Formats: sequence, C-alpha cells, structure tokens
Amino acid sequence: MNYVWEVLLAAGESGIEEEELRFYPEREPSPYVEVSFAEMNTIDLENAEVGVNPLYRFGDIFSEVFSPDLHAYEKTRTLFLDVLLHYMARTDLLSGMHRQEYYLWFLREDLLNKVYGERAAQAFSLFDKAGQRRIAAALLSLYRSGHGKVIFRKLVTELYENTIVYEGRDRAEALYLYVGKRETEEERKRVGFLIDTFLPVNEEVVVFYDNHFGILDMEETMILDRIMLI
Repeated sequence: MNYVWEVLLAAGESGIEEEELRFYPEREPSPYVEVSFAEMNTIDLENAEVGVNPLYRFGDIFSEVFSPDLHAYEKTRTLFLDVLLHYMARTDLLSGMHRQEYYLWFLREDLLNKVYGERAAQAFSLFDKAGQRRIAAALLSLYRSGHGKVIFRKLVTELYENTIVYEGRDRAEALYLYVGKRETEEERKRVGFLIDTFLPVNEEVVVFYDNHFGILDMEETMILDRIMLI
C-alpha cells in the first residue's frame, strides 16, 4: 500500500470499519510512500492505527503544521491530520467512480442506515461487502425494470453457490427455493430479506436449506435422511 485510499480498501477487506481508522504522522516516515508500514509490500491491514507521511502529497499544506521543530498542540494537529486524510481518502475513491457506482454506494448506505427499515438494515448487514454490492445492484435493476422474480433468481444464484429456484407447476405465484446451506437464524434473516425485497407480496415461497425435497427420477434428490417432503 502506498496511499491512504488503499488503506480504506484494505480496511474493508479486513473487516475494519472506516470510522475505526486513525491516521497519525509518523516520526520517521518513508519519503517514497504516503503510508508507513514495516513491510513496504503490505497488502493486509491488521491495525486501525496507520502512520503516514503528511508531506508526501500535501507538503504545501502540512510543511509548517508538521515541521520537525514544532512540538506544540500535538494532539490537535494529529486530529486535524486524521480528519483531513479521511476526507481525502474518501474523495480519492469516489473520483474513480462512475454514476452507476455512486448509485450503488448510496443504496448500500441507505440500507445500512435504516432508510428501508431497521429489520432490512439488520439483515443486510449480515451479508459481506461483495454480497451487499450485488444486492444494491439488483435493487437498482428492480427500480429500473420492475422484473422482481427474474432479478431474484439471478441474485440468489450469485449469493448462494448451490441454490436452485423452482417454479410451482400448479400456481405461477409459487416458488420453491433450495438454499444449499445449513439453516440458522442468520440465514433465515438473509433469505427472508431477499424474498421480502425482490418478490411480490402475493408470491408464495417455500424455502429449503440444507435438505432438498425429493424429485422422482432424480436420484441425487432421493437420498434417505437428506430429503424433505412437500
């Protein structure tokens, strides 16, 4: 990592919230990179405290504020640096985003900030960041096309590797969803959120988690103790 915006990306991969990051001026920073790590080829972030060289890109701004001869107001100057670098890092990331990425970013923030309700925010937070991005993209497609069932099918197969969606033969509004994962409270919340968000209210969905229902002439679904009856 060379720049503070790379630290933000690494924090997301390491499960560290952006608000937890603290940038501080390194006493003996490298003149060749903006962030200071013991190993220059560091790609993983293990600590929320990150030393930086404030003069690497912003020498005109910080040359007097962080002069080696200045020792007064150390805490205030460090706080000022931390706030400004958070802002600059976020600006750097957004500067490379096109309109679609902005929409996805705002949708994700709205979901996490309970704009769609507390229950939706709680369930949405259970997905990893890659999953959250897929859900935001699917939600944007739903707004544009309104084809909820088609979008739901595509989304669940992206989020769950072994999932299968079947349509009922007797009723068009009936779906059978095989998730392919062990049933837990968290998994029920995830699946329930996807159903409530993308499918019409009159859609009847029967969910199977780790046990598939039996289908005649398909031997892999007819294994004793591993099938469900419907």
